[in-house]
Amino acid sequence: MVELLGLALLVQGGGGLVNNLSGGSKSWFLLNYLDIPGVPHLAGHALLLVLGLVLVLGRKGRTRPKSGG
Repeated sequence: MVELLGLALLVQGGGGLVNNLSGGSKSWFLLNYLDIPGVPHLAGHALLLVLGLVLVLGRKGRTRPKSGG
């Protein structure tokens, strides 16, 4: 479940960042619908991207395969 949330944050953050840097429309990225000025808006997308990476990669580092003993 945590990986799914991390993946959603990765998509929202990374996609929103690319969308804003390329001058795209509002699209379906959630932060694009909030009335936030330029730099904090981009920082919000970057924060979502980093948080998603932490959730996805951090969870993978904590899961260990069961030993067959």
